[in-house]
Amino acid sequence: MKVIHLIGGGDIGGAKIHVLSLVKELSKYIDVKIISFRPGIFADEARSMGIDIEVVKTGNFFSDLKKVVSIIKQGNYQVIHPHGAKANMFAVALKHMTKLPTVTTVHSDYKLDYLQSIVKRLSFGLINTIALRLLDNYIGVSKNFKDMLIERKFDPEKIYTVYNGIDFNIPVSEYSRSEFSTKYGLNLTEADIAVGILARLHPVKGLSIFVNAAKEVLTRNPSVKFLIGGDGEERKSLEQKVASLGISNNVYFVGWVKDPYEFMSCIDINVLASLSESFPYVILEGTRLKKATISSDVGGISDLIESGVNGYLFDVGDHTKLAQYILDLAEDSKKRREMGEKLYEKARSHFSLESMCKTQLNIYKTILDRRK
Repeated sequence: MKVIHLIGGGDIGGAKIHVLSLVKELSKYIDVKIISFRPGIFADEARSMGIDIEVVKTGNFFSDLKKVVSIIKQGNYQVIHPHGAKANMFAVALKHMTKLPTVTTVHSDYKLDYLQSIVKRLSFGLINTIALRLLDNYIGVSKNFKDMLIERKFDPEKIYTVYNGIDFNIPVSEYSRSEFSTKYGLNLTEADIAVGILARLHPVKGLSIFVNAAKEVLTRNPSVKFLIGGDGEERKSLEQKVASLGISNNVYFVGWVKDPYEFMSCIDINVLASLSESFPYVILEGTRLKKATISSDVGGISDLIESGVNGYLFDVGDHTKLAQYILDLAEDSKKRREMGEKLYEKARSHFSLESMCKTQLNIYKTILDRRK
């Protein structure tokens, strides 16, 4: 079996982790290649992992398209697998030019991808919405996303689910809190309870909800510290909000963190406050270090977290409930430890890289069998 993956190449979040880890694992069983439409961190990391990747960027869409067609025909690829808006656009054209089946992975709610820019929403967002309708098959990275596509009138027989998976066999580097605090200039001691959120500073990630919850927590427990890891267009407005609430001494903006486990090692409670998600890797990364976790009830997270058993779930936007759960865990180290252990065990059993790869291989086989 020979499969070619297409991606814009500017991805730095969950989509990047999903594609690189999946393709690396798939390469043990099939012939697989990635086409990236820009150079940069994504392509560099793929090469460092030994993945077959080629950057196609001539500066002209039609020249890029012609080059990819040549690569597909010379390599005798059988399936085209795009990820994201730009790749979907190319895949529509490639589908007609090569007559090969296509399957796209839907990593996010495509209607919410460009909330920060009306121009991008009316250009890239609209193009992607149209392109999706013209492709053959779809993969949602949670059951919720599969249901979302069905509700939007995509053909149920052409929709599959592949949960994000993570390799639990690779050792995780742990970092000391003192080293982390020194590196990022934080006033964080071993005695502090650190609550962290690691995300792009983008409206869909619900950082304002996290900040509002921090304000409520600090009125009752002023010793809790809040860490915001990541960067993005909302950083300035969030910093202003934190200052206006008078909580700057307890809320730290860490900025870009290259290794998520560096961040996870130094927090006690891992939080996700997103308005929409599929199945974010930041939750799985926290499970590897057995971190107590609180998340908004979005995407497929409820398939992993049983609220009150191995973590907590709150309704989207409910910062009061988030604050309540933070206070509960901040005051009970035994509960943090027990929930973290239970979450780790479930994640290891059901959300492994091996499971993700096996499911993906079965999808390719089904698509090719149907084509025959």
